[in-house]
Amino acid sequence: MIDNEQSTKPRIYVASLADYVAGRLIGRWIDAAQPAEAIRNEIAGILKQSREPIAEEWAIHDYEGFGATGVGEYECIDNVAEFANLIVEHGEIFAELVGHFG
Repeated sequence: MIDNEQSTKPRIYVASLADYVAGRLIGRWIDAAQPAEAIRNEIAGILKQSREPIAEEWAIHDYEGFGATGVGEYECIDNVAEFANLIVEHGEIFAELVGHFG
C-alpha cells in the first residue's frame, strides 16, 4: 500500500515497449519532479534491463500526483518534468487548476 505522502508526489511508471510486446513487464516508477535529463537517464536504465535485442522505445503506462490533467503515454519528458516541478513548487491545486482551465 502506498502512503498518502508518496501517492501525491508526481511520478510516472515507464516501461520498455519491446518487452511489453514480448509479454514481459520491465519498468519502474520514476520521480517526475527532477530534471528532465535525470528522468531520461532512469529511462535508459530501464531499457538496459531488457532482454530484447532492440529495446529503444518506452511508454508511460501510469502516473500519480498530476491531478486531473494527467500524463499521456508518449508525453514529452521535458513537459513531464516541468509540470511535476511546478506541482511540487505550488501544490496540488496547481495541477487541478491546469486540469480545469488548460
